[in-house]
Amino acid sequence: MRRCCAWREKTFTDHLGKKQGSYSSVNKEGHVESISMKVFLTGATGFVGSHLLQRLLHDGHHIRALVRDPQNSNLPTGPNIELVGGDIVEGTGLDEAMQSCEAVIHLVGIIMETRTATFEKIHHLGTRNVVESARRNHISRFVQMSALGARANGVSEYQTSKWKGEEAVRQSGIPFCILRPSLIFGPRDGFVSQMLDVMRKAPLLRPVPGNGRPKFRPIFIGDVTACFAQALTNPAATNKSIDLGGGEELTLNQVLAGIAECAGVRKPAVHIPMPLMFAGAALAQTLLPRPPVTVGQLRMLQEGSTCDVLPMMEIFSIKPLGFRIGLRTCLGSGAAPNSAATSSDFKG
Repeated sequence: MRRCCAWREKTFTDHLGKKQGSYSSVNKEGHVESISMKVFLTGATGFVGSHLLQRLLHDGHHIRALVRDPQNSNLPTGPNIELVGGDIVEGTGLDEAMQSCEAVIHLVGIIMETRTATFEKIHHLGTRNVVESARRNHISRFVQMSALGARANGVSEYQTSKWKGEEAVRQSGIPFCILRPSLIFGPRDGFVSQMLDVMRKAPLLRPVPGNGRPKFRPIFIGDVTACFAQALTNPAATNKSIDLGGGEELTLNQVLAGIAECAGVRKPAVHIPMPLMFAGAALAQTLLPRPPVTVGQLRMLQEGSTCDVLPMMEIFSIKPLGFRIGLRTCLGSGAAPNSAATSSDFKG
């Protein structure tokens, strides 16, 4: 890792044409040099991880990605990417895989439990194992993906387990940055495609859970990856837990109406009472190995997921993308980079 005496902001243009901040070093002679790090990355095959991997490679980093099966990962190959096998829950292979790396980005997470993969195992114990290996390998930077709403007394085990993972990172003694995104959307996401599938299959009406009033700050995947890329080297992000949110605060009604509008789904909304939703979710959890929705997810939906985005914007010099522009990119219809969308565009 190159050591430097100062930092200078440069810009990175993503596939929407937006300029995003990144960082370069200024050497003793005053020449700007890019910082290339060897980064240990978990969760590279997931939604966020696959996008972040592309970003990190573009920025010139060398990536060592932890995967279950290096021979069948579907990840890109090249001189700057290594695929290594290991298990964060068992802790096997982590010490060897992390050797000679300078930084860790830990993304592994689940949104629904199975019999063998629980929130406690993945978010807490798995993170603790990665942290312990990072300490043994003298890692100089640990970047952790948590979630907005993570806290000790969360309304769901998902939130509580995410908090425990955060605590493992904070207590490690390693310089860290914890990023807590709101609802993430973009190409290849699960949320927009799942909501769209429900809207298209529902006869005549478009279902909305509850009164639709909980507030969210959906954040586009390109803005999320820009924050993670900067968190590796931005000194202003050191030892901070930073909330990530999009350019607008929207109600659930507005989020779902925006998806329907951009996808051309013209059905009136019908609000499903939450007691009925909870009863259905509890029954589905009892009968199905992978229910469409869980009680914990409904509790988090009721709570909403919004935040103050000013710290994110100030630390990373990012102006988050508008919801409509991101949706059009996600749904393949394109959008002008300077388009603007406000909450008043979506009625519902």
